[in-house]
Amino acid sequence: MVDDMEAARQEAFARLETDPEFLRSLAEQLRQDFADNLNQSHDFLQLVKLVRGHAESLLHDRYPDLPPSEAADKLPTEGAIYYSTELMLLKMDSMVFLNEINIVHGSERRFKVHSFFLKYLRIYDWQAREKDLRVRLEGTCHSSVFYNDKAIGAVFQGLLDNLVKYSPPSSSAAVTFNELEDHISITFTSLGPRIEQHERQQIFLPKYRAKAARAIEMTGLGVGLAAAKQISDALDLELQVEQDDTEDGRFPGRFRTTFNVRLQRAQ
Repeated sequence: MVDDMEAARQEAFARLETDPEFLRSLAEQLRQDFADNLNQSHDFLQLVKLVRGHAESLLHDRYPDLPPSEAADKLPTEGAIYYSTELMLLKMDSMVFLNEINIVHGSERRFKVHSFFLKYLRIYDWQAREKDLRVRLEGTCHSSVFYNDKAIGAVFQGLLDNLVKYSPPSSSAAVTFNELEDHISITFTSLGPRIEQHERQQIFLPKYRAKAARAIEMTGLGVGLAAAKQISDALDLELQVEQDDTEDGRFPGRFRTTFNVRLQRAQ
């Protein structure tokens, strides 16, 4: 019985690599599960917003002339509460796109992608510092893009969350902007757990996490990369992952891993 179940499982994974329609139907079925979770999480969302508001009030009392994000860097306790709630809200925003992907279209606006990205990097930089992870920002970008900014934010959130979660302590990672003639290439490079060749598509499925990733980090819903990929497919952002075959010399079991996404420059 166990052998039959494993054979069926491997057959399903094999179809994912050759049958796009099967991938879409499976993703749709899994999105229904997230819809149920979203309906149950409304009260939790309100609680998170209430806690964030309280943290912002504490930050304002101490540093009335600073925005909350800057005041948070000066007050470790209140700052930790503030950034924790910001992180929760970002992750819940990503779940919304898994539930209803068509909302990526509409509410588009023109914005500077580099400065927009810094908002997300600041939130995750707080988490990175806790594990002595250095995240470098490389390259320059002065261009604007024209998208639904919440959709692009969900892509950034998913990729940064993956980068920070799986990078080993005391390592370094990089986010590189490359401004080309008609698009902006953004590359997220870090040391991550092994992604087997047959897992390269599966890691973008809701609730799926690679075997090595589960061994390194037990917690995780398998939401961030799934939302990023769904948005990428809808907006043609060409999200891809590559990984070196040789493990890193300093960090056993970690491999140089690169996620890349492309945004069209606004005319």
